[in-house]
Amino acid sequence: MNYSRTYKGIIWTNHALERLRTRKIPQESAWKAFRFPDSTQKGKTNKSIELVKTINNHTLAIVAKQNDQKEWIILSVWIDPPLSNAQELKEEKNTTILQSIFRLLRYIFFK
Repeated sequence: MNYSRTYKGIIWTNHALERLRTRKIPQESAWKAFRFPDSTQKGKTNKSIELVKTINNHTLAIVAKQNDQKEWIILSVWIDPPLSNAQELKEEKNTTILQSIFRLLRYIFFK
């Protein structure tokens, strides 16, 4: 898998990229967890946020914060339970209409 330091307008720290590589998490899945989380909460560090998304019985978590220029930076990524070597993270295509509407409204009002 290829990983990029800037992906879809988001800055990824070396730490986050290394976590993606070692945990075999596709950057696209991590980006979707950041962009369309199932839940969010205040992070443990100053001004950070933890975003969580469930994908096929796996919990994908992202820690992010904005820099002084208001650019988003992904600080870390993990998945629970970890993926096995042969396993891939595939997202379900069965999104309900209500979920799609909710995500669209969140996108419009919380960009």
